[in-house]
Amino acid sequence: MIIAVVKWIDAETIGDSGWQDLEEMNEKSTAEPPIMQTVGFVMGDYSTHITITDSLGELECGHVTKIPVEMIKSIQKFNVE
Repeated sequence: MIIAVVKWIDAETIGDSGWQDLEEMNEKSTAEPPIMQTVGFVMGDYSTHITITDSLGELECGHVTKIPVEMIKSIQKFNVE
């Protein structure tokens, strides 16, 4: 089993439901997207994305996260038994 720490660039949505103030949204749009770190059990490591889960049992798992390779800044992998 492999556990990974994935550092990745997140896509971000700004604003609430309803209309947004254009000047405020233009100002907020200049900020860099957030950098996130996710830790989990690797379910699959593919050419297009990595898939990890936060909890893993024999017959079930927790939340599954798929991160596209284009968004990944770094991956640290650890072999565990």
